[in-house]
Amino acid sequence: MDIGSMRQRIILQKHILHTDEIGNHQSHWEKFYSCFAYVNLASGKENVTDIETLSEDTLVFILRWCEKLREINKKQYRILFDNEVYNIICVDDVQFTHKKLKLTAVREIRGGKNEQTGDI
Repeated sequence: MDIGSMRQRIILQKHILHTDEIGNHQSHWEKFYSCFAYVNLASGKENVTDIETLSEDTLVFILRWCEKLREINKKQYRILFDNEVYNIICVDDVQFTHKKLKLTAVREIRGGKNEQTGDI
């Protein structure tokens, strides 16, 4: 693994659900982990179940493995990269060696105001 190629800063966010004092459910995204990663467009050779999800909006993120990343899954986590939100569609502990983690993610299409940057 070429550490020098991991030069893009990403933020992994976790979906949190809180219940307030009167029982209302409130959900928000909270920063879980920040690191440098290798980021590239997903190619047609990626192991993704739905071929239609492969487009220029689908990226592969390769991170160095750490114990904290063991709990990453595609339902509770997402990636912030380059002021865009990416929903994880595949989590791969490459060859189960716990040396690198490959996340395939698709850019979230948003209408209106951007929740992260405040831009329209």
